Amino acid sequence: MICRALAQGRQQVILRKGGIIEPGGRFELAHREFLLMPTFLHQSAESLVPEARDLLIDIDADQPPQNTVVFRHRARVADAIRIESLEELDRFRGQHVWADHVLAERFHRWRDELHVLTVEVSALGEPLVVPWRESFGGCKSWVDV
Repeated sequence: MICRALAQGRQQVILRKGGIIEPGGRFELAHREFLLMPTFLHQSAESLVPEARDLLIDIDADQPPQNTVVFRHRARVADAIRIESLEELDRFRGQHVWADHVLAERFHRWRDELHVLTVEVSALGEPLVVPWRESFGGCKSWVDV
């Protein structure tokens, strides 16, 4: 749903925490340009601001064929900011679709910080379809394609 929001221009930032599988448990901006890998986890209407809940309509239609991943968009990072105060996130209101309680939970998990990436998103000329690899799974920010 976040890839959908980014692709539709309804979200201009990516919020990253880092954690479980990240080296040292911290997010690092490994690439300034990357493909957006759609996932179908953590998707619930309650996680979104009310005006973005329509992003979930027909979301299952975006699911790729079994054992594949379909990349349709690329992102370029225009700015990367580490946020160390929950109040600092207020300036990004309207640039993402997450509900306040989701932001607060993510901000406070493990340590009080979030990384905000302001991105420019564009469609690929043709979708890139690749076989699913076990290395794609898990809570991580970066996978090699």
